Amino acid sequence: MNDEKKTKKEKRAGGDNPVKGTFRAYKSEFSKIVWPSRSTLFKHTVTVIVVSLMFGVYIALNDFIFGQVFQAFVQWVA
Repeated sequence: MNDEKKTKKEKRAGGDNPVKGTFRAYKSEFSKIVWPSRSTLFKHTVTVIVVSLMFGVYIALNDFIFGQVFQAFVQWVA
């Protein structure tokens, strides 16, 4: 493809250099990101930590209960 036939958009996107064009596209997309505020980020972080802890306790309790039941069953059978 001749340079005369390239559109302005192709030339801005990096032309013949695919790496340069890729990074320009990334930069363009990153400028569209709406980042959360500090308070929203804090609330979401606390929520994730609390739910993770609750889920961990739930799994630990189930593990303990099933372990005790299995141990009692093994002692009963043996």
